[in-house]
Parts: sequence; structure tokens; C-alpha cells
Amino acid sequence: EKRSFELKQSMIITNGSSEKTSILDFHPYKELVVVGDGCDGISIWDANCGARVSGVRNGNPQGSRLTSSCWINEEASSLFVAGCDDGSVRIWRELVPGFPGQVCRAQLMSAFLAVPCLVPNAKGSGLVLDWQQSRGQLLATGNTNAISCWDVEAERCASIINTSSNACVTSLTTLWKTGLDEDSRAVGGFNGIGPATVLAGFGDGAMRVFDLRLKENTSIFTGAKFRKGRNNSLTEHGNWVVSVSCTAFNGRYEVVSGSVSGDVKIWDLRSSSNLRTYTVQRSPMTALAIHDKLPVFATGSHAQFIKTMTVDGDALQVIRYHEGIAGHRIGPVSCLSFHRNRLLLAAGGTDNTISIYSPKSR
Repeated sequence: EKRSFELKQSMIITNGSSEKTSILDFHPYKELVVVGDGCDGISIWDANCGARVSGVRNGNPQGSRLTSSCWINEEASSLFVAGCDDGSVRIWRELVPGFPGQVCRAQLMSAFLAVPCLVPNAKGSGLVLDWQQSRGQLLATGNTNAISCWDVEAERCASIINTSSNACVTSLTTLWKTGLDEDSRAVGGFNGIGPATVLAGFGDGAMRVFDLRLKENTSIFTGAKFRKGRNNSLTEHGNWVVSVSCTAFNGRYEVVSGSVSGDVKIWDLRSSSNLRTYTVQRSPMTALAIHDKLPVFATGSHAQFIKTMTVDGDALQVIRYHEGIAGHRIGPVSCLSFHRNRLLLAAGGTDNTISIYSPKSR
């Protein structure tokens, strides 16, 4: 049974003197959202009341910018990882309160150069991160032709995977998600190909799947098995891949991707062609967020609108205006983020305003 929903703007957050929002990242188990500005400012906000919970200056050099983030140990003592376009990674603790009313005093737990060859403020994707909780590894890539696999506990690079591409990596995801269907419950609540399998999107529109267990530089998924040494890329996107993500529904091989051209494609990785293609918008797509647990995604544009759709192609909503402020358009959208376990959407733009959207009461 299909059920439609509509989002309403439940909160507007003003992030001080920030000129741009570069990263948005919900805590998976709390209604808190991390906001990164265009430089080195990191702040945590309560998505319900709009109060600032904590914040810290990341300390990356002047001229560099925050480009990626992720959470470590989300279920226990949450650590926040901030990545910059100079290749540096900083891991922070005590950014999130452990109990109501706790005063947070952010502490730098670790810092290292995950990708030393990156040049700050260069054209491209900067640093792109993905955390693998089951393996204890942090994957780091971006404006480079390699994926570095870091053992965070030992603080050493465990392996380096060559991407065999001259294009930068723009998006990275592990093909192993918490699932909702019966098949996922049969394997301990997870859904996907495996915890050592990652999907990367590139600046030239290609997508490649890598098996981190293999010593060969590439292992691309085609058909029903991995074939070593074959560079069978998925190349139907014409240019920059904005985001890629596997889903927790419709089978363990299904992934969603979107490109700056405004098209979103649904893939089954056992096939070399997409299952469905949607032309979501005609203006360039600047942000794409896919919900981990629900078959919905949201796209954003510098043309000042947000569009939500289902993975079956049903258009749900187009958001152009702030609610409660007559005639006030939302700003050019720079990033979007869904809460992993709740129906909450955060949107940031090229100004200091962050909007929180939640389901409208019927």
C-alpha cells in the first residue's frame, strides 16, 4: 500500500555569521543536526527547538573548507569526523550530550592527513569520507585517483585502492545498510551486498563498485559475481555524480544515484543498465539526499527549490518558499540531509539559514 506525505517547515535555524552551509549531518539516533560552514565552523543544533547545543572551530588552515563528515559509534559514545579539502581528518568527541541538560565540551580525539596529496580550495570534490562501523575503517578519497582505507584505532592506512580513473570521486557509500524487509532481518538486520563492498560516483558521471578485500586495484560488480580486473563502469550519467546510496528496500542490489544534470537513476547492480531514470529537474542539481529506511529522495537546486519524490517516480512535493514568511524564497540549495531513522529533512544553502522539514499533520 502506497502512502503519500507532505513536509512542512518546522524550524528555521540561523547559523550566526556563516556565509554558506557546506555540510549537514543528522545524528542517527537523536534529533540533532551538525552544520558545517564554508570554512571551519562546526555547530550542533536541536532540530525540534532550534537551540544551539554545542560547537567548535575545526582548526583547518585558512583557505581550506569542510567538505565531508560522518559519525563513528553512533549507538554509544558518538564521535564526529570532519573532513577538509586539504586532505585532513579530525575526530571530535563530546559534541553531542549524553543526557538532557549535559554541557558539551568538545575535545579533539585524533587528527591526521587521510589523503596527503589533496590541494585545498582546488576545483573538485575536496575530501570524501565514508565510515564502515563493522570493519572499523574510515574510507577517504576525493580529488585523487585512490581510496585510502584507514584503521582508525591504530591510526594507520591499512590499504589503498586505485580507482583507475582520472576523474575525482564525488560520492562514496558502503553497500551495507540497516534494512527493514524480511531478507535483511535474516542476516542480522542488515541489507546489501557486503560490508567490504563500496560504490563510488565520479566527476565524469561514472560509477564503480570496489571490493576492499581484494588486492587487485579494482573489482567491479557485473552480473551475479565479482570479476577481477574488469573495469565495467556504470556510465549512463553524463556528468558529475552528486550522490550515490544503496537502499534498505526493493532488494539488496538496488542503489540510487543522481547527477548534476538533474536526472536520478535506480540501479540493480547485477545489471549494467539502470532500471528506471527520472528527469527530476531541468536546472543543475546541487544536492541529493536518499532516505535510508523509506523509498523517498529529495533534490535541491541553486534555482531555489527542493523537490521530493518516491523511488517509483511519484512526485510528492516542490518547496520554494519559507513557511510563515509571505513571498520569501528559500536560498540556493547547497546540501540536503535526511535523518536515518526519522522522517526529517534538513536543507542548507548559500546563506546562513538551515531549514528543518517534518511531516505535516493530517
